[in-house]
Amino acid sequence: MLPSIGNRDSAPSSRARVVGAAARIVGVTLALWLGGALPAPAALTSPTDRCFGGPCPALFGTREMISHNFAGFSEWESVMARSETQFAAAQSICAAGQSERCIPASWAALLAALRGQPLRRQIELANDALNRVRYVPTMQNWHRSMYWETPLEFLARGGQCQDYAIAKYELLRQAGVPASALRMVVLRDTAIGRDHAVLVAYVDGEALVLDILNPAIVPASAGIPYRPYYSINENAWWYHLGPHSMEGWRTVLARR
Repeated sequence: MLPSIGNRDSAPSSRARVVGAAARIVGVTLALWLGGALPAPAALTSPTDRCFGGPCPALFGTREMISHNFAGFSEWESVMARSETQFAAAQSICAAGQSERCIPASWAALLAALRGQPLRRQIELANDALNRVRYVPTMQNWHRSMYWETPLEFLARGGQCQDYAIAKYELLRQAGVPASALRMVVLRDTAIGRDHAVLVAYVDGEALVLDILNPAIVPASAGIPYRPYYSINENAWWYHLGPHSMEGWRTVLARR
């Protein structure tokens, strides 16, 4: 049996309950997902990367352009660096009452459960366990509108959508899943008119969505009402184009 990490969040268990959950979720404007200047259009190229196991399938029905220039993605770069520092500083598994310079026993047990499992089983275990962490809006946790949590901060304090996606990404990476198999996707949930973030894992040539709003892992091709702004991992980021994307957000931000 998998270790329990926190209490199950009251996030919806199906799309039918999404609208009810939306009333609790603090809306995040697009400008807050990014910090600093955006890469110039010339930095974007047709994708040449291959996802784990083969070419990347279309994500939510969009076309993609890839860039390795992370200028403008300060929150992502910050959380990746802070996470690396925190895990490197951890000297042992946390004892009762201990919270500094240690890894929570629940994280260590979950990581042990993932190692050696097939990729599809790994993402199922990670999604189920981390979706149980308490949902807490960023403003309530950090008294500011934008802060992306490291997994250790997330386990200690709860978090919101991007924090679930980041924790799942880091857990799977530590379990040996390559970065090419994973992306965090920042997108618009058109059913509720709010920005959101999920993790996508590429398994057997299929893009699968790990989402706090849905306990089931479903294909990105399943008609979910999501339109991506961009997707990102530690190696690159992808600009999404086409009628099923939020194409044009770069122009909007450039005018602000």
